Amino acid sequence: MKSSFTRLVANDELCSYLTSSARASTLPHAFILLGADGTGKHTLAQTVSASANCERRADENSPMPCLECESCKKILSGNSPDVRWISREKSRATLGIESIRFIKEDISFYPNDGDFKIYIIEDAHTMTPQAQNAFLLTLEEPPQYAIFILLCEHTETVLETIKSRAPILRMKTPSREEAVELLKSTNPSARSLINTSPEEFDQIYYAASGSIGRIVELVASSERKQILQSRAATEKFVTALCERTLARDFSELLALLLQKRDEREKTVAGLLEIEAALRDLMVIKRDENAKMIFFTDRGRAEELSYCISTQRITSALEHTEKTRLSILRNANVKLTVINYLSGLI
Repeated sequence: MKSSFTRLVANDELCSYLTSSARASTLPHAFILLGADGTGKHTLAQTVSASANCERRADENSPMPCLECESCKKILSGNSPDVRWISREKSRATLGIESIRFIKEDISFYPNDGDFKIYIIEDAHTMTPQAQNAFLLTLEEPPQYAIFILLCEHTETVLETIKSRAPILRMKTPSREEAVELLKSTNPSARSLINTSPEEFDQIYYAASGSIGRIVELVASSERKQILQSRAATEKFVTALCERTLARDFSELLALLLQKRDEREKTVAGLLEIEAALRDLMVIKRDENAKMIFFTDRGRAEELSYCISTQRITSALEHTEKTRLSILRNANVKLTVINYLSGLI
């Protein structure tokens, strides 16, 4: 089957599934695209929307989407009244109930041009509990012409009742080798970093969770230095945990955890880094060839894994995850981090 999907590295299989479903009009009425920032969720959501309403989708010889019909042109240029992008205000950390009220009012109107009216909810993981409960009422009995695409970086804050009605489709990230191959041919700045400082590129690759879009963003931004400092602080923290020096270095480690992380999202990102490092130590105990998701130096990960028991890693992981979820639910950041560190000693 021909496809006009913009190629998303490592996601050809998902693209093919959605292409086939759009052609057959069997797309789920709601689904979650799960992936890190920069993995192509927006591109894929827009292309799926074009495919669902493509005027040539009944033609087996036509690519999907065709890119040439009036519907495709409108959707891919962002000018279709049948595709609604729902996003939070830049000044707000959450997606509130006002946006869901808009959906409830707008959904009563039939599509203007195509067969489907599509709502793409950006940062759906930031929906407040009130917004999610309101959205659930619409999700339970949607009109036949409605499709909801939820873009999420994680689903831990998404209600189980929503996840049960919206299958999770995971965006894959490219391997380091795939990322290097693509970036060398498409991005001069990334190519220069790969050639001159492969170690720093590896740090950026892991910090971006392999996301091509995020890698490109970090390579070109002043944030790169902060990211490298944050990763160094995370490794120092995990080293203290493994070597049991948390109590001795309490003040220093507390400062590291809170350093430049006064924003809630940055604190959550820091805790996610700690979880990633701990998972590396866990898997390397079981398989010395296991894929790393935080450590760029496998030898260092092996050294640290010898210093800590599996039970202690498991306990620390659970404690870190619990702390992160508390902060996501608006707990006081500083007090929660202090309690977190105290609980690990």
